[in-house]
Amino acid sequence: MTFTHLTCGGAGTVPVDSGLPRVGELFGVAANGDLHWYRYNGSGLNGQSSADWAPNSRNVIGNGWAGFKYLRGGGDGILFAVEQNGDLRWYQYDAGDGVQDPAGSRGWDANSRNVIGNGWHGFVDLVCTPRAGRIANDPASTLYGVERNGDLRWYRYVGDGKEDRSGNTGWAANSGNTIGNGWQNFAILTAASGALFGVERNGDLRWYSYHGDGTHDPSGGTGWHPNSRNIIGRGWTRFTRIVGGPDDHGGFGVALYAVEPNGDLYWYKYLGNGEHDPTGATGWHPRSGTQIGRGW
Repeated sequence: MTFTHLTCGGAGTVPVDSGLPRVGELFGVAANGDLHWYRYNGSGLNGQSSADWAPNSRNVIGNGWAGFKYLRGGGDGILFAVEQNGDLRWYQYDAGDGVQDPAGSRGWDANSRNVIGNGWHGFVDLVCTPRAGRIANDPASTLYGVERNGDLRWYRYVGDGKEDRSGNTGWAANSGNTIGNGWQNFAILTAASGALFGVERNGDLRWYSYHGDGTHDPSGGTGWHPNSRNIIGRGWTRFTRIVGGPDDHGGFGVALYAVEPNGDLYWYKYLGNGEHDPTGATGWHPRSGTQIGRGW
C-alpha cells in the first residue's frame, strides 16, 4: 500500500504536564479513499517489529478521503483538508483509538467535515504545526501556506470547526499575513512541534522555528528563532515524503517519519535547537534513521 496522503495528527493537549496523549498518531489515505489510522509507540528500538505499533494500527476509520489536494494534522486528532475548489474542511477524530469503522460513523466530532474557509487551493505547499501541551498555554493549530511567489503566509486556527466558508470566524487576528519569502523552492517542506523542516534540492535539511504572532513582515526579519535556516543534516532527498510531530518518549523532541520511494518508513527524532551542523552528527536521537515499516 502506498498512501496518496500521509499526515501526523500531532501529540495532543493535556490539562497538566502529564505526558502527551497522542504521540505517533498517523493518518494515511489509500488510493481508494480509505483513511487508515496508526499509532507508533516506539523510539526506533525494535525496528519493524509490530510490538511498537498500537493494536488497531492500519484499521480503516473512514472513506472518501482521496480527492483532497492537501491533508494536514493539527493536533488532538484535528485534520485540515483542502478540496480541489479551495474549500478548507475541518475534522476531529476524537476517539483516537483506531477502532475499525470504514463508514466513519464513530469517533468523529459533530463539526467534522465543516468548511472553515475558502481559497486554499492556490498554495503550492501547506504545512501545519499541531497544537500540543498544556491547555492553559492556549495551544492552537498553526498553518503555513506557501504562495507561488515564495511568500509564506501564517494562519492560526482557534475555532472548533463551526461552518463558515467565508473564513471570518475561528481564526487569530493576524491570520493571512506574510511572515517571509523564498519558501517555494524546497523539495519537501514539513512542520512539527513549533518547527519547520525544509529539504533543499541538494538534500540539505534546514531547520526553522517561528514564535511570532503573525505580524506582517514579508522580509521574515521578525518572529523567527535566530537559528532558523541552519542546516542540520544532508541527504534528505532520498525521501519522497516527511511528516512529524511532538514526541516525549524518552525525552522531548520532534519525531519525523520519512518515506522512501519504495514505501519504506524511517524514524528520526530531532532533539536539537537548530544548531548548525550540515553533517547531521549532533542533535539527533542515536537511533534516528531506523526503518520501522514498509508499504507506506
